[in-house]
Amino acid sequence: MLQGIHLTLLIGPAVPVPAPQAVMDAVTSVQVTSSKDTSGFQLVFAISKNSMLLTTLLPAGYFDPISTRVIVIVTVGGMPQVLMDGVVTRQELAPSSEPGQSTLTITGEDLSALMDLIDLTGVPYPAMTEVARIYLMLAKYAAFGIVPAAIPPIPPDIPIPTDEIPIQRGTDRSYIRTLAGQAGYVFYVEPGPLPGESIAYFGPDVRIPVPQPALNINMDAETNVESLSFSFDGRYYVKSVTHNIKRGEYKQSFQLSRDGLISLTPKVPV
Repeated sequence: MLQGIHLTLLIGPAVPVPAPQAVMDAVTSVQVTSSKDTSGFQLVFAISKNSMLLTTLLPAGYFDPISTRVIVIVTVGGMPQVLMDGVVTRQELAPSSEPGQSTLTITGEDLSALMDLIDLTGVPYPAMTEVARIYLMLAKYAAFGIVPAAIPPIPPDIPIPTDEIPIQRGTDRSYIRTLAGQAGYVFYVEPGPLPGESIAYFGPDVRIPVPQPALNINMDAETNVESLSFSFDGRYYVKSVTHNIKRGEYKQSFQLSRDGLISLTPKVPV
């Protein structure tokens, strides 16, 4: 069933490159969580006293926080999909006296973490609309392949310099999220569609998903869900998804949000 699923890790500063085979062999699990609020990843490696990770890569700064970028790609049936493009935020080493039980855990966030490093309170934006301010702020991250996609609020707010000059409060990420909250919008960074590229979306929380195949439980060979629980019948959309990848295993956990009492789809694809 899992034949044709391949994991690729690109790791490095600025422009990451394929991880060495020794690193891929040490991977025990990969977890990626994606949502419109926060997205992050966690890589777990099995290590030994003579592991290349301990003796060479870590001392050389291979997984240094913030400066190390990680791209997680899963290829299913020959089609690659970028699950995560982010930066390392934390390292955890858990040594054990039992052979083969020591682990190195690398935790990170999506590329929006780079927008939350420097407090830029006081930067003025004279005669600039919200969208103009956002494009100017996001221009600093073009080198990381981040492409802004901002939809102007209705009606647009064009401040008159003689009356008001907008001033940034906090980091770029916090200020953009403040603008999004004022307009009833959302802001998040979505990886892909190509490795090394991401889309920074500022706009309404549009819910126009493509209906997916049915989730089946207790249906013999057609079963594709281990457990499922909900409080009301109706149409749901995926609010967040967590990918759990191990050798010979690829599972997903979904958090669903109801989009209405009655389904607008006459039938569900199987």
